Amino acid sequence: MKAGREIHVRMCEMETGSGGDLLRTTLGSCVGIGLLWPCRDLCGLAHCLLPEGFSHEVEKRAKYVTEAIPLLLSLMGAAPSQRHQLEAVVAGGACMVTNAKPAPYGLIGEQNTRMATRLLEQAGIRVVHTDVGGTRGRQLRIDCAQKTYLVNTIDRTH
Repeated sequence: MKAGREIHVRMCEMETGSGGDLLRTTLGSCVGIGLLWPCRDLCGLAHCLLPEGFSHEVEKRAKYVTEAIPLLLSLMGAAPSQRHQLEAVVAGGACMVTNAKPAPYGLIGEQNTRMATRLLEQAGIRVVHTDVGGTRGRQLRIDCAQKTYLVNTIDRTH
């Protein structure tokens, strides 16, 4: 098997991988949306900062969940009739600010995960794993060769 790349997906970015590639991202209140396409040699990962907005910056195409999901599906070439073949993992959405007064519409991490889950459901994509909320960060890794994922919790250091 060909050795793959380790691809670090940074905030507001999305990437695809195949073969021996490993996609990874580190999350706090941001949400990571991983897509695995078992019948194709393809996976994708988006690292989203906010639930919704209007971005016209090409390099920031994953800034908003509402823009990242359709763009990642397009980047992966997943037509609407194929989306039932994909599996999704959602991670992140933690409250990373201590002693903060809660926002009137909920914490940003909660908003991010609600939006991601709702849009994936609307797209007909089965969410196979969620690891969201709380007060700790997470690292999401997707092994493209095995079509598997791993979410590790990152403890805070004070």
